[in-house]
Amino acid sequence: MEETLHYIMKKIRKPHAIRQIVGIFFLIVLTVIGRPASTGSVLAGLLFSVAGIAIRFWAGGYVKKDRELATTGPYSFVRNPLYVGNVLIAVGFCLLSGYFLYAFAFFIFLYLWLYIPSIHKEERTLHKLFGDEFLRYQENVRSMWPRFTPYQSGSGEWSGRQWVKNGEHIVNGGLIVALLVLIARNLH
Repeated sequence: MEETLHYIMKKIRKPHAIRQIVGIFFLIVLTVIGRPASTGSVLAGLLFSVAGIAIRFWAGGYVKKDRELATTGPYSFVRNPLYVGNVLIAVGFCLLSGYFLYAFAFFIFLYLWLYIPSIHKEERTLHKLFGDEFLRYQENVRSMWPRFTPYQSGSGEWSGRQWVKNGEHIVNGGLIVALLVLIARNLH
């Protein structure tokens, strides 16, 4: 518990914390106020949510923030797989909440307000850190829309230790709990 609290406090002090706090709050609100959704919405919501969680799980073990340019694993298909995972999770939770249109419209607002500027800022940082290597990667791999074939560069491997260091065990655990709450609400 102390490790989790320390991780959360460390994250809050970083500039991108607002994006994370707003995203977490959005998912909590959808989980708390959610109402039963149609069977089709539940199935689609599960598909989107599980796909997003799986992508976050996969990506979280590759990224070594600001130390090494991640270009393997999911990063060989899309530059921002964690964000792609977040988008899929958000769409899934919107579907599962029973308030899809309202929730999705609000999510689009949050995406435009928080994600687009974050992506641009992070890419400027990556360019400063990795120079031409990042520019080559940027020319070959799209930001949010995956390639059909992997970009061939780098030799990074998925690491459970890195996954934990990146805090993905906390993120994925929280997402799974929230998903189970939404599923339980839809079973009644």
